[in-house]
Amino acid sequence: MENPFIAYCGVDCAVCTDYQTKKCPGCRESEWPGGELCMPVACCGRKDILFCGQCAEFSCPDMQAFYEESEGHRQAYLRMRRIHEGRG
Repeated sequence: MENPFIAYCGVDCAVCTDYQTKKCPGCRESEWPGGELCMPVACCGRKDILFCGQCAEFSCPDMQAFYEESEGHRQAYLRMRRIHEGRG
């Protein structure tokens, strides 16, 4: 799965209000203006993986609370679980 609108965490940027309101520049961008990378972007970068679902530690404690925050995040979890299980 190499969709430029699917974030490292699995969120679908096309329906994400943070992305639509420019609060998040989109983690597939090369530059993040003013500030630190979000945790999944930094973590996936260190591990050289495209998505959290490719991580051997999926779903790590750092991401469990994130995946429970909203319906969009719950959908991201399901998307990442499919990738993790090789069905993505």
